[in-house]
Amino acid sequence: MALETEGAFRRALRRGGDGFAGLALGLAAAALFVVVAVNAVNVVLRYFFLFSLSWAQEAMLYLMILCVYLGAIAVAWQEAHIRIDTILNLAPASLRRTLDVVSTLVLAAVLVPIVIASFQVVGILLDDGETSDALQIDMWIPQSIVPVALLFIVVLVIVRLVVPPRPDDNGH
Repeated sequence: MALETEGAFRRALRRGGDGFAGLALGLAAAALFVVVAVNAVNVVLRYFFLFSLSWAQEAMLYLMILCVYLGAIAVAWQEAHIRIDTILNLAPASLRRTLDVVSTLVLAAVLVPIVIASFQVVGILLDDGETSDALQIDMWIPQSIVPVALLFIVVLVIVRLVVPPRPDDNGH
C-alpha cells in the first residue's frame, strides 16, 4: 500500500510539473506572439502613418524578458538546459544518480541567494514607487519576473530529484 501511495504521489508531482512547465511555455509563446504583433503594428504605423507607439519598445523588452524566464522554467523541468554531461557520462553508473543530485543541489545553492537578493530589489522598487518611462507601470512588476521565475526553477529542480525524468524524456 505504501508503494502504491508513493507511486501515486510521484505521478501527481510529474503531472503537476509537466502541467506547470506546459503553462509556462504556453504563456511564453503568447507573450512572444504579442511582441510580434506590437512590433508589426508599430512598423505599419511608422512607415505608413509616420506615427509610432511610444511605449512599444519598452513593452516588447519586458515581454521578451518574460519569454526568456518562462522558457527557462520549462527547460529546467524538462532538464533540457545546457550542461556538461561528460563527467556524468564517464562516471560509473552507480555514481551517476549521486552526481546528478549533487549538481542539482549546487544549482539550487547558487540560485537561492540570487532569488533572495532579487526579491530584496523588488521590495526596494515597491517601496520607492518607481515607474517605467514609457508605460508608467510600477517597476516592481516587470522586475519581479526574475525572482519569481528563479524561485520556480529552484522548486522544480528539487521536485525533479523526487521525480526523475522518464527514460524517453530528452534522450536520457
